[in-house]
Amino acid sequence: MEEMKRQIIEAQKEMLLSVERKGMKELVEYMEEKGFFTSPASSKYHGNYEGGLAEHCDNVYVLFSNMLHSFDIFVSESTRIICGFGHDLCKMGAYKLINENKNDYVNSLLNKKEYMWNQDHPKGHAKLSLAILKKFIELKPIEEEIILYHMGMYGTKEFSASNGEYSIHDLSDVFNRNKLAKLFYFCDDMSSQFLEEKKDV
Repeated sequence: MEEMKRQIIEAQKEMLLSVERKGMKELVEYMEEKGFFTSPASSKYHGNYEGGLAEHCDNVYVLFSNMLHSFDIFVSESTRIICGFGHDLCKMGAYKLINENKNDYVNSLLNKKEYMWNQDHPKGHAKLSLAILKKFIELKPIEEEIILYHMGMYGTKEFSASNGEYSIHDLSDVFNRNKLAKLFYFCDDMSSQFLEEKKDV
């Protein structure tokens, strides 16, 4: 099992490094350092287990690529990889083990790892992911827009009933003129709803 995980991580790193863009190597090193390949995707929803974040991003990349192929729409491989693997970089280190005081032997007996929000983690979602990406690589405008609006309606009220990362008006405007952003949102949502396990802990 551990060998299989290692092979998956190496394949994902190889795919990321295939993007010929200045700063990509440093970005991948940063992702590895910050735990991208081992972090959960959430604490209690989809992918709430070790490696769930990388699995989710890979699922979104594959689903987005397949949908584009189905609709005969060309989007470069580099853009698909950057959006697929970059849209949730904000979640690296965002969750910590509840039972981290227990040793590995005890955790293996319990056969579970429970996660909670890391209070020390910076708040933010799509905008935080964009900020991380832009520290290392230059993004195309289409990539920025896809990543910023990847949460769709959820992003209008992400932090409270009245506080999101963008307005419903802005979202409507983007989805009406940028069908790729809308399609990517669907892929992200469908991936989390149908492709990824939620482990009851």
